[in-house]
Amino acid sequence: MGRRNQVYRRNSRSRYSRYGRDNHLVRNIIIISASAVIALAVAGVLIWYFVFYQPTQTSQNDVSSTAPSVIESTQSTESTVSQQTAANSYETLYPDMYVPQVEKIGAAEGEKSVYLTFNNAPSAQTDKLLDVLEQQGVKATFFIYCNENTDAYLKESIKKIHDKGHTVGVLTNTYDYQTIYASVENYLADFAKVFDLITEATGEKPTVFRFAGGSVNGYNQATIKDIVKEMERRGFTYHDWSLDSGDSNQWATGQQIYDTTVNGILNSGKSVVLMDNNSSATLEQLPAIIQKAKENGYEFKAMDATTKPFTMTLPE
Repeated sequence: MGRRNQVYRRNSRSRYSRYGRDNHLVRNIIIISASAVIALAVAGVLIWYFVFYQPTQTSQNDVSSTAPSVIESTQSTESTVSQQTAANSYETLYPDMYVPQVEKIGAAEGEKSVYLTFNNAPSAQTDKLLDVLEQQGVKATFFIYCNENTDAYLKESIKKIHDKGHTVGVLTNTYDYQTIYASVENYLADFAKVFDLITEATGEKPTVFRFAGGSVNGYNQATIKDIVKEMERRGFTYHDWSLDSGDSNQWATGQQIYDTTVNGILNSGKSVVLMDNNSSATLEQLPAIIQKAKENGYEFKAMDATTKPFTMTLPE
């Protein structure tokens, strides 16, 4: 009996031991299974995040990143409009400084014409030039440089040029290129002084003008297109030249001026001749120049509002 009980107890311990091991195995399986499920769930979340959520996030980032560009573009447009409005404020300046827009008439086919133009008028020599032109029966164009001078003598000289049938145009008030070509406003201010002087002296508004130094020079490249646009909007016509007599060179002789001018005229159908109102050598050679051109069938003319201008090619 005692032995049977001992055997029973051993068998019971053995069963309980196996049962314990079985329970432990089940727990391990459950834990492993749960871990696998959790791992799969985490993996699923990660896959969803990177595959589905992240592109959306990127798209949102893209929208966010482009938003400043849209704002910057809008601000840039507003800034440009603002600058344009500010830049065009010069259109309201000098409300009386306008002349009528007229159609330009070019030279007829085969026409042989000469436009004598004198810069830096008037001066003490102007009366002598007027006498020569009158003797030769020739009309010319005088571009006025006043150098801040508005006295009665200057106005009388301008009036005399006008009354003798010559054209009076605007050149400049000052040769301070850096100042007058710094902006459209500066150019208009300089132009207005000469414009007012001529208008007061002659009773008529000048319609033609010439840029000091020509329309293409080393000082106006940044502003010349805007200046030209504004001046043409106001009805004015600018004239450069096709032939430089060379008389602005103080070392040029009378013979050199004659040769340069006559050869240039005879080799062209239409010539716009640049001369200096103050050159004594030009005054001396002018009768011979005119006579030679006339002998070859050339007609001398003064510019007016209808004259089609000769202009240089403006910089890009």
